[in-house]
Amino acid sequence: MMRESEKIIKEFADKLKRTEEYRLYIRKQEKVAEYPGLREEINQYRKEYYMLQKSEEGLFDKLDEFEKKYNKMRSNPVVDEYLEAELAVCKMMQEVYAQIADAIDLDIHSCLQ
Repeated sequence: MMRESEKIIKEFADKLKRTEEYRLYIRKQEKVAEYPGLREEINQYRKEYYMLQKSEEGLFDKLDEFEKKYNKMRSNPVVDEYLEAELAVCKMMQEVYAQIADAIDLDIHSCLQ
């Protein structure tokens, strides 16, 4: 039997899936799937970008090298539109998380100070 919170979350997730941001993301994801190997290239891009963000030394040189390496891929409209749509969904989710955190009164702030 589904708990009340699970039911509410499922209903909310279903509503999020009907947002324009999410529907656009799905359309762009389907477009990427039309090109063999493109998803893997995008995933490699994400992986290297994540590692770059964690890097501490020579960040500007590494960023310059990274941008040169992926410039051609990012200039592909299919890739660029997909990544932009993905970013819009991520921003929407960040906003949701922030609003939930603000709405729920958990006394965790005192331990973070």
